[in-house]
Amino acid sequence: MKYKSNNTLFFAIVIAMVVVFVLVLLYVLGGDGNDTPDPQIEAGISYLEALEQKDPADVQAVRKQIHQARLEAQRDALLKQLEDGTIDPFSLFKDFAIMGDSRAVGFWYRDFLDKSRVLADGGHTIRNIEGQLDALVALNPSTIYLCYGLNDTSIGYWKTAESYVEEYIQCVRMIQSRLPDATIVVSSILPARDPAFQRSEKWRNIPQWSAALEKACKDNGILFANCDSLAVDYPNLWDPDGIHFREAFYPHWASMLVVTTLMEET
Repeated sequence: MKYKSNNTLFFAIVIAMVVVFVLVLLYVLGGDGNDTPDPQIEAGISYLEALEQKDPADVQAVRKQIHQARLEAQRDALLKQLEDGTIDPFSLFKDFAIMGDSRAVGFWYRDFLDKSRVLADGGHTIRNIEGQLDALVALNPSTIYLCYGLNDTSIGYWKTAESYVEEYIQCVRMIQSRLPDATIVVSSILPARDPAFQRSEKWRNIPQWSAALEKACKDNGILFANCDSLAVDYPNLWDPDGIHFREAFYPHWASMLVVTTLMEET
């Protein structure tokens, strides 16, 4: 894993510096008058000199990787506490707004979150974002969760995943232009299940569209909550229609959304 390799590199550098310092100190204090340099000391000094010559950009890259690994460890630890019930995920939703479709409606309809902060409705797509911008700005949330995709993949406005994600990124930029200090988290598009495909075969393409959205978010520096594991871990929490979710699903979805905010660069 990168986390282990980065930590190994960091500690190796520290240990090498300590060892060289100790050897030099012992040599100075306990020297026997022999002017012949100690090979170990010479090797250690050469190693430190080589480190000094390294490109600062390389050092910064290592630091960034270590920082990222620490964030991922914090994320995993928090997710474990959320999943085992130690922490209520909805207690972490402070100064937020959720935008989305009928699936997102469940956050307030199931009495988990304040209705005034869930700007969602049945049939909504990302093209409804612009019409709700003033309401969103009035809330002035510090964190915004975007939970679209169900209708977007079937409605026919976009013929390809590429054209869809391009417009999605434009919508995110539009929100950022009005609320530049807000953190925006894009949720993956959760899949549909049988018998939903009797209503729309296009929903079979959700995984491909969601993957394209994830790549676009990463390429554009936008936080993306990959919730794909929920479909594997909780397949029995879909409603009988194969489209919407049972009440017990929402804490799991909320957990995946809220932990993603930890991955924001600081």
